[in-house]
Amino acid sequence: MALLSIANLQVIALSCIGALIAYRVYWEATTGAARRSLARQHGCLPPRLFRSKYWLFGLDVFLANIKAYREHRLLERWTNTLTSHNAHTLIAKVFGQTVLWTDDPENVKTMLATNFDQWSLGQERIQQMKAYLGHGIFTSEGASWKHSRDMLRPCFERSQVADISILEKHTARLLQNVPKDGATVDLQPLLHELTLDVATEFLFGRSTDAQDHGREDNACKEFIDAFEYCENPMTERNERLGFLAFFLPDRKFKKCAKAIRDFTDRIIDEEITILSQNTKDADRASTGRYVFLDELLSATQNRTVIRSELLNILLAGRDTTASLLSNLIWELSRQPAMLSRLRQEIEDSIGNDIPTYQQLKDMKYLKALINESQRMYPIVPSNSRQALHDAILPRGGGPDGQSPTIVPKGAYVAYLPWAMHRRRDVYGDDAEVFDPTRWLDEGHASSPLRPGWAYLPFSGGPRICIGQNFALTECMFVIVRLLQVFDVEQRDEEPWREKLGITCVGLGGCKVGLRPRG
Repeated sequence: MALLSIANLQVIALSCIGALIAYRVYWEATTGAARRSLARQHGCLPPRLFRSKYWLFGLDVFLANIKAYREHRLLERWTNTLTSHNAHTLIAKVFGQTVLWTDDPENVKTMLATNFDQWSLGQERIQQMKAYLGHGIFTSEGASWKHSRDMLRPCFERSQVADISILEKHTARLLQNVPKDGATVDLQPLLHELTLDVATEFLFGRSTDAQDHGREDNACKEFIDAFEYCENPMTERNERLGFLAFFLPDRKFKKCAKAIRDFTDRIIDEEITILSQNTKDADRASTGRYVFLDELLSATQNRTVIRSELLNILLAGRDTTASLLSNLIWELSRQPAMLSRLRQEIEDSIGNDIPTYQQLKDMKYLKALINESQRMYPIVPSNSRQALHDAILPRGGGPDGQSPTIVPKGAYVAYLPWAMHRRRDVYGDDAEVFDPTRWLDEGHASSPLRPGWAYLPFSGGPRICIGQNFALTECMFVIVRLLQVFDVEQRDEEPWREKLGITCVGLGGCKVGLRPRG
């Protein structure tokens, strides 16, 4: 019996080996042959290999990334890795998955624009975000994504964005809430409350009034806390569980996702009641503003669809502008000469009046400051795409990295605006220095700066941020109103460190002192 069992095991083992060999032969004759033919056709060469002790599993790469993430220096690690390999594109395998990193503008352009249809957001990312946002503009592709974008487009027409009444209403509340005695205040959470109020009134027709700190209803705060956790659950879990956080179930995430759904459903219910009673807000009725929620309600009664579309756009409307404002004000508090010049531009262009849309658009120095803030502290400093089938990147292959390279179907390409925005061949030898004059024709070594795809503040191609004009207008408006009322003083000596989620802000917040101007 023992001999029979051994013989059976040998037969099974040989059968498995034979099956593997047969599969490999078949793969080489079909997929492999097609891939080699495609590579020859385009003159592709392999990219430089990321140096790893364990090529197949990439365990050292994974653990080093986790360590850097916990130390808030993951962006620095990725940038230094490209530099240390003297490359702009690298390839590695992590747990058997092919991954490329690139800061080459031509590769980014190819994925986001030229060959847009050959690339996906990646199903893992889509499923992760859908778990709390549902199916909307950031978690869909193809026809459903285009439908979501088309419905949103009227929100961001010039006539909508140029109406600054909503901005003034909520910015005035921010200016009332901050301490006025020079005491240290962290503006970062207050700016997130501001942008939530603006986004919800702009898109939903009513504000969540997150800045109303005196009300007894904690639903809004619970929503904010739940939303922030779902955006970046790994920060808290990493501190408690380390790398095990990637493999253990997250019960808090499910609880927070439910809190988000419940809060949004309440907003929908209130709007349905208003529409049914024909008691729409007088300001909305008089201006004829396009309200995204109203249009959704007229198009469908499916609660899941409505909620998902609202949450998807709220993600962008709240987080991106708040992060941009926080990073810029943090930097301005450290730059007295830049702050003085900006004050002078405000005085010359606007004085103490409430700025108009056109006045904001004409402020060249403020625009340069915002450009530089988005360069140094990009709101989305890293992103990725997954190849839907074997695809070609125009650069990255060969010893000099100038040849095309093939990306196998299913492989991920991470592109790094953080690293791209620091390329000295684009921005000059002072690429690590915050200097807005590089965006002006004032004799900077890199002027006149025309970075093209090497500057990616709002993504690019068909998925370029549809609300970028509104975000920039809101940012400019808040900065002008803040500096019209207050002197801003530095209160934080620590260097800027990353706090990575879906967007990126400073880990230390935005600590400043505010004193009323005489």
